[in-house]
Amino acid sequence: RRVLYQRQLESEDSNGLSFNRQPDDYLHYDSLSNVAVASFVAGASTSIMTSPMMVVKTKQQIMVWGFRKAVRDTYQSGMRSFYTGFGVHFFCDAFGRSGYMFTYELLKRKLAQIKCREQSLHSNRVSTQNLSVPERMVCAASAGMACWAFIFPADVIRSKLYAKSLKTQSSLTTSDGIELARQMVKEQGFRSLYRGMAITVARAGPVAAAVLPVYDSILEWVSS
Repeated sequence: RRVLYQRQLESEDSNGLSFNRQPDDYLHYDSLSNVAVASFVAGASTSIMTSPMMVVKTKQQIMVWGFRKAVRDTYQSGMRSFYTGFGVHFFCDAFGRSGYMFTYELLKRKLAQIKCREQSLHSNRVSTQNLSVPERMVCAASAGMACWAFIFPADVIRSKLYAKSLKTQSSLTTSDGIELARQMVKEQGFRSLYRGMAITVARAGPVAAAVLPVYDSILEWVSS
């Protein structure tokens, strides 16, 4: 976000726009497209590390294995087994993270604008810095629930792929995930992609409400 914001500032300077700047301005004034791109890159990068973790975790849960046995069993099928259905996992992490942070920042900025209008304040730049913790928590919970509602079908396919790979003892690909989704819809309808969504979305709200305001506070403290 810092890098993208610097490019944004260069564009504003070339257009003759100038403001008093602070070190943490990028947290409040960068464009929403910057937020989406930065979050996508972050999610895409971490997906490389989290894919093996998800595969091993799923094996532990389904087979009731210890960590070492799950890792050993996965490794025996080759390193590719740690990246079973990676395209689906990539979608969940990259697009999910991008939508998550984009929605959070969007809601915060909309709320900050509403508060400014209520207080009859007129400014070209509305900061989210003065939002209270409860207000941030509401925005975070809404973003978390919206994000999980968006990626839930992909998460279902991911879990099904991991379970299927245990039965076949093979590394399944993203194409296998797409075919699995088609088969589920054909046999059970679109509702099969949304089983368990209610409890997942309900869980995502409190988790995001606890995590994102803390994330904000730490970033603001580090950047100040």
